[in-house]
Amino acid sequence: MDDEWTVTDGSAGIPTEILAAAAASQATLGDKLAALRSLSEPFPNTVGPAVSDRWMSDADTTDSRVVSGDDEMSPPPPAGPDDLAELSAASLLAGYRGGAFDPVEVIDACLARIDDTGARTGAVVARDDDGARAQATQASARWRQGTARALEGVPAGIKDIINTRGLRTAAGSPLFADHVPAADATVVARLRQAGAVIVAKTTTPEFAFGDETGNGVANPNAPGRWAGGSSSGSAAGLAAGLFAVALGTDTGGSIRVPSSYCGVSGLKPTFGRVPRDGVFGVSWTLDHVGPMARTAEDLGLILGVIAGRSQADPYSSTSPVPDYGAIGASIRGLRIGVPGGWLPEGASPGVAAALSGMLARLEVLGCTVEPVPFPHAELAGTIAWVITVVEFAAHHVSNMHRIGEFTPSAACRLAAGASASASDYLRALRARSLVQSDLDAAFAQVDVLVTPATPTSAPDPATFFDDGDRLWLDKVARNFLPFNVTGHPALVLPAGLDEGRPAAVQIVAPHHADALCLNVGAVLQAATGI
Repeated sequence: MDDEWTVTDGSAGIPTEILAAAAASQATLGDKLAALRSLSEPFPNTVGPAVSDRWMSDADTTDSRVVSGDDEMSPPPPAGPDDLAELSAASLLAGYRGGAFDPVEVIDACLARIDDTGARTGAVVARDDDGARAQATQASARWRQGTARALEGVPAGIKDIINTRGLRTAAGSPLFADHVPAADATVVARLRQAGAVIVAKTTTPEFAFGDETGNGVANPNAPGRWAGGSSSGSAAGLAAGLFAVALGTDTGGSIRVPSSYCGVSGLKPTFGRVPRDGVFGVSWTLDHVGPMARTAEDLGLILGVIAGRSQADPYSSTSPVPDYGAIGASIRGLRIGVPGGWLPEGASPGVAAALSGMLARLEVLGCTVEPVPFPHAELAGTIAWVITVVEFAAHHVSNMHRIGEFTPSAACRLAAGASASASDYLRALRARSLVQSDLDAAFAQVDVLVTPATPTSAPDPATFFDDGDRLWLDKVARNFLPFNVTGHPALVLPAGLDEGRPAAVQIVAPHHADALCLNVGAVLQAATGI
């Protein structure tokens, strides 16, 4: 196959200076691309672009690996009225149920917090205060009438690549600066139907794949440090108490990176578990929509609402939706696998210590901890990157003539994808089976995997962005990209501090065992108080 044959047809019109910048940003990936190209064929159990969850091995549809038993956790009591903007969704619902406060008070508190700190945080790009207050008034009436729904009156932030009816959705791009959707994305419609109140659209780099340097979002839990991307506004807004829950998207760590840096919790669900129609796409084989919150318990409440088949998204899973809110059962007897080799090698001493502390706590809770091999972990990052840039370019082939209007990093990635060879793209798709085989072997040995989240705590953006596109693969998302490639559910939750900044761990479970991730996370949070 001719390596010069390109996947999209728009590269010829890209200005030479953008092509040169793209080549420079990708140059640091030379050894990684060489490793991908050197793989021997044929690949075993080749998988191509996925439709629904049929390509996944061991597609467990029951979440049956949750272990029942003693040591169940109890929900915390609601905090006082002065803390309304910082309460978890579970605490808000308990407070509404008990009459301690009502949704109007809570939404007013969140909007006031956005007024006071939103500009400094940079987490919010659009809001509809009148609409939010109207929703809150309706929610208060439902609580009084005894007709409250699952998320009645819970304030939510929505990442700005997810369509919201009547509220501007610009995808962080000047190309869509005036875009006001006529309809909600399915995930937003489901939140509204469950009674959640949309208080803000949250900041994202352009098309969730653009300027990686922060987009002006401050990290409330690590001042002066990067908030991560691309669901940066959702994570920072949660950390600042602007809303109780949020939606993010994750193509190569974009829920988990900012959750890790900002000290909040985020779940990349099983591929297809949450529908993606009405969401600006980056990569149709790697994109995930998922919940973000301050606790694993809240993540379960949100996932239970947004998960499930959508006819508008052919990739969405047909598997039954369990009760993700029913978490907190004992994890005694659970087998915990800790991948060795490349994944943990980049961890800072503080992150490594946080991981060790969580593993020790799991042993106290009755789990067994053992090492597991992951030989293709580094290759997974390269696979993900090639697929992402090519499919990003394919998404935007009709915008190629406007490439000069994109932010520089988005333009470079668009150009890189447009000029990639079909040989590299197809090899990356087929090599996914090698990573999948690694995880099949791991989950035959253990119930969940635990890894570091980001290799370090939040870095200084003034000195960090120095390594082209290799930076994301090696220094930011090295522990996350493999699970976009395979579609496994992956949860990030706080695990302590690294030089005074949040450190986090990642919990990965078999396909469709999202509830197992959440259960382990909830038990750990109850046991550690982190």
